[in-house]
Amino acid sequence: MWNDYFYYGFMPFIPIMNEKPPTIYSLLQSIVNYGKDEQTKIKDLASEGRTTIFDFDYPLSSKITKEEFETIILNHFLMRRIGFDTLTAFKIQLNVKLNEIMPMYNKLIDLLYKNIDLGEITEKTGTDNRTVDNTTSNSLSNTSNTTHQNISDRRNSNTPQNQLDNIRNGKYVTEYNYDTDNSTNQDTSSTTGSSESNTEDNNIYQETTKRVNLLDEYIKVNEEIKNIYTMIFKDLECLFYQLV
Repeated sequence: MWNDYFYYGFMPFIPIMNEKPPTIYSLLQSIVNYGKDEQTKIKDLASEGRTTIFDFDYPLSSKITKEEFETIILNHFLMRRIGFDTLTAFKIQLNVKLNEIMPMYNKLIDLLYKNIDLGEITEKTGTDNRTVDNTTSNSLSNTSNTTHQNISDRRNSNTPQNQLDNIRNGKYVTEYNYDTDNSTNQDTSSTTGSSESNTEDNNIYQETTKRVNLLDEYIKVNEEIKNIYTMIFKDLECLFYQLV
């Protein structure tokens, strides 16, 4: 029953006849102001009591602080009744739900802040023309000379002696043929070419600097963040008491 709300001595006493679960406001009042002479104002209840309700880990974008995120959630549902018999059951389901939905919303938040344009933007426009002229030139010359000499020496003697000492003088030769054939071959090859490379660049660029209207950018981002929170609130609706 509702006696379960004595949470470590800080939960409010709720009469047994009360069939409805408490609101986030009554829970925060008990967490923050129970037994205090000087009461915390309503506007500060969520920021001071959030750590008791959000005492678990869940993924959250680095673009938003945990204090900011949890305070916004609690203030949005401040006057809503939780949809569970005990605060512990509510916290368990809140933990499960945030771990389920926040990975997707974190990506939306990161993408939103990534696309923010602040300050000055420099735009560059231009043309890049390049002309390349390649010419190749090679020169090669080869010359080859070859000389051949053929000698034919034919001698015949009708009256040979026992030994001829010097047959080349022709004294004992009846027939004598001594032929010499000289030939010269010359091979010449020549190759001529040229190589030349010319590159011409023609670059023309124009830069334009424009200043972003920071107010318009802030308003745009703020509206997009509100839209993301609206979707988060809708996903958390199932954790609260529904009126029939």
